[in-house]
Amino acid sequence: MSITIDATLTSKGQFTLPAEIRQALNLRSGDQLRFELTDDLELKVVPKRRRSIRELRELLPPLTLGRPLTQADIDDSVTEAMNEQEERVRSGR
Repeated sequence: MSITIDATLTSKGQFTLPAEIRQALNLRSGDQLRFELTDDLELKVVPKRRRSIRELRELLPPLTLGRPLTQADIDDSVTEAMNEQEERVRSGR
């Protein structure tokens, strides 16, 4: 697919990315673009891919206790987190 559309630069150095381009790249408000200027003065605009929390989690090494996780491990972690939260609330943090 090839799309060619003109955009006008404002006095503040801003331009509006045309809707057809935003739709083709599935861009939304808050997405980032990378601008690459070649030695031949050609400008390449590349959307920076957003990653979901699940994709980011997959980049991390697996969590391990060195043994299988038990229900007691989960219960202990939940209790510890609840105690920490209660302490933060009581101390006004």
